[in-house]
Amino acid sequence: MYYFRWLLGFLHLLVWGSIILVHAIPPPDPVQCNRTICTLSNSYGAWGDRKDCSVKSVVYPTTEEELRSAVAHANKNKLKVKVVSQFSHTIPKLACPSSLGHHDSLLISTAKYDSSIEIDSVNLAVTADAGVALRDVIDKVEEAGLSLAAAPYWEGVSVAGMISTGAHGSSWWGKGGAVHDHVIGLSMIVPGNESEGYAKVKQIAAQDQLLNAAKVSLGILGVISKVKLSLERGFKRSITYNFTNDSSIENNFMEHGKKYEFGDITWYPSKHTAVYRYDSRVPMETPGDGINDFLGFQSNEILISKSVRASGKIFLGLIAHS
Repeated sequence: MYYFRWLLGFLHLLVWGSIILVHAIPPPDPVQCNRTICTLSNSYGAWGDRKDCSVKSVVYPTTEEELRSAVAHANKNKLKVKVVSQFSHTIPKLACPSSLGHHDSLLISTAKYDSSIEIDSVNLAVTADAGVALRDVIDKVEEAGLSLAAAPYWEGVSVAGMISTGAHGSSWWGKGGAVHDHVIGLSMIVPGNESEGYAKVKQIAAQDQLLNAAKVSLGILGVISKVKLSLERGFKRSITYNFTNDSSIENNFMEHGKKYEFGDITWYPSKHTAVYRYDSRVPMETPGDGINDFLGFQSNEILISKSVRASGKIFLGLIAHS
């Protein structure tokens, strides 16, 4: 028993010591090319079918016109095309152009198409290039004294990837916690005929019936080039966690969602525990600037991940021997 406790303490020291000494770096480009083909991977290291996604080539547009030209090239040459973001956080193979081979496929990366974020403080809106990271949007919006009403838990996503895959936070209030429900316009590049240069930019506004289909299109209707999101006056959020027994979770969750604007519940059935998050908006002048330091939402060294997993196994061993 003493050995287990000593080893558990050592691993915890190793984990937190590593956090202090090691500077996290972004993951590598999800697209790696050699002289013949390019291979797309995701941030999880493997696709669900455990097969590589191979493509003939990849392009990195930096402007909307370059993005349109890439779509036009694919259309003119009858290539299968998909779009991938800077870090490729998709679990299913949504970004893979073809499962049958790489000879007739093209991958468009938005990693370098991320320069424009335009704030409209009068109409409470922000318009961003497809490849702009969510964190960059949040920072820019905050500088203007405004806030996004909804965002997913993970901030390392692009704005176009975020809405087109249905990323969401947690809320039943207002328009809800899904980011795409706060989209009030977007630009999408779709195939065109020869007289249109084989591709054209289509503007889709809030009143357009196509918007509902276009904003959560999983990349099959066209290539999103710009996204326009509604904003609200700036606010902070006050968060408290309550770890409690899960015996009444099925009776409490609806009332919890109605009472707290951003409330959620994390359920641990094996521990008979439910973690209720009391999460509501508060005025900007409210004291405090908390940071979510949960390891699962940060870049970490492999050593840290392995140490956390090992400490968990040792903890279970302690429970089994107690």
